[in-house]
Amino acid sequence: MNAVIYASKGGNTKKLAEAVAKEINTTAQSVKRIETFETTVDLLFIGASLYAEKIDGTLRRFLKELTSDRVKQVAVFGTAAGNGSAIDEVRDILKDSGITVCDEVFQCRGSFLLANRGRPNQDDLKNVAEFVKKISEK
Repeated sequence: MNAVIYASKGGNTKKLAEAVAKEINTTAQSVKRIETFETTVDLLFIGASLYAEKIDGTLRRFLKELTSDRVKQVAVFGTAAGNGSAIDEVRDILKDSGITVCDEVFQCRGSFLLANRGRPNQDDLKNVAEFVKKISEK
């Protein structure tokens, strides 16, 4: 079984999460709506972004509770208004859990105030779908 979990404050990462979920025939779930994660997952797609240069606190707690007996592999995707990325922080949190984190990641621009208006756009959604196909084939 595969799953999609995301944290999104402005809706950018949610758009990507929904496109990812569509590719694997599931529903994207906001980490804020998950009380416990008791599902066993072969491949978990995690959507993250930076807020004040850190990932969302709820997502951080969720990641710290993941174990390799519940999640075999994680693929990370996200958005960023600037040049920063949440990907390294997600990887660092999962590093000691024994969960394999895919080397390949997906990130695109996300809109914030006047920056990157209209992003993620249709090309970004197409590209994240290709990312999912590539990861799923491995």
